[in-house]
Parts: sequence; C-alpha cells; structure tokens
Amino acid sequence: MILTKIFAYLRALRIQYQTQNALSKLDHRELADIGLNRDQIDDVAHRVAFGH
Repeated sequence: MILTKIFAYLRALRIQYQTQNALSKLDHRELADIGLNRDQIDDVAHRVAFGH
C-alpha cells in the first residue's frame, strides 16, 4: 500500500517535470495562445501532475 503511494507520487513528479519542460520551451506568444504566461508554468504543471 505504501509502495503504491510512493510510486504514484514519483510518477506525478515525473509528469510535473515533463510538463514544466514542455511549457518552458514555448515562447511568450505560444504561451499566450494557450492562455498562459511564464509565471504560471509551475502552477499549471503542478495541477496537471497532482490534479489540484
């Protein structure tokens, strides 16, 4: 049970990291096209990964 939670958490961290990397590669115009700015990348990546 605890191992399942640990692996789920690690999986979510990986998703967060991948999302941050993908969004960071976009330029300002591309981010604006999807309704984001650079200051929101960390928050969006966290919500994608952890669903909050």
